[in-house]
Amino acid sequence: MKRIGILSIACIFATAVWVHAQERALQPVELIGKATDFYFTKNYNSYYWREDFTFLLKDEKTGQIWRILSREPTPAYDWRMGTTFTGLTPDWKKDPRVKIVGVTGIDRLPAKFYDFKLDEPNLATAHLVHIEVMKDQWKLYNSNNWFHKWSAKADPVIYSHYADKQAPYDIYGFINGQAAPFSKKAQDLIDKHKGARMFHGVIRSTKDVPFGYEIDVLHLVGPDKGGNGVVFHGDAKTLPMLEKKK
Repeated sequence: MKRIGILSIACIFATAVWVHAQERALQPVELIGKATDFYFTKNYNSYYWREDFTFLLKDEKTGQIWRILSREPTPAYDWRMGTTFTGLTPDWKKDPRVKIVGVTGIDRLPAKFYDFKLDEPNLATAHLVHIEVMKDQWKLYNSNNWFHKWSAKADPVIYSHYADKQAPYDIYGFINGQAAPFSKKAQDLIDKHKGARMFHGVIRSTKDVPFGYEIDVLHLVGPDKGGNGVVFHGDAKTLPMLEKKK
C-alpha cells in the first residue's frame, strides 16, 4: 500500500532527526526496584494497533523514583519491527520487582507519552524489562528492539545486553543508523541488495572491530519501485506482521 510506504518515509525522517540529535547524549540506565502505578494502553494508530506502558520504579540503590516509559512499536510497511512482548503476564497490582535496562530521557518521537505530564525529575525509556518471578530469578517481559544511535556512552551498554542472544533479543533498524558495523557476510548482502533500507538481525560480540560488537542480518527490507514494502533477503513469513484490522 502506498500509505504504508509514506509512513515508512516518515520513519526514515524520524531516524535522521535522531542521528542529528546526539548532543542530547542519552545516558544508559540499569535499575532494580518495585514497579508501581503501572499503566498499559493498546490503541489504534493510523493503520495499526500499538501497545505502550509506563510505571514508576524506586531504585533500590539510590532511593530515587523513576518514571519508566515504553517505546512505541515501529511500523515498516506491513511488518512490525519491535517492540516485542514475550507473553509474560505479571500481576502488576502486586507491585512486582523489576529490572530495567534503558536510556535516560524520552526515546520517542514526538517526545511525549499520551496525556502524561512527564514532570518527574527522573525519566527513562526501557529497552529491556525483566520481572522477578522468584527471588533473584528474572524473566523478560518486553524488549525494545528497534535500534538506532543513542550516545557514545549508551550504545555499547545497550548492545551488551542483546549480544550473542536470539529472539526476543533480535533487533531491527535502519541500515545507515547503527552504532555497530555489520559483519562481512551481512555487509555483502547489503551491498547486493541496494534497495534495502531496514534490517532485522542479531548482535554478535567480536574482538575484530573497535566497537566490540557487529550485526548479522536475518532480513533486509525496503521499498519496491511502487513504494510498497518488499523483503530483499530472508523469509518474509518469519517477520512479525502488524496487527492492522480495526
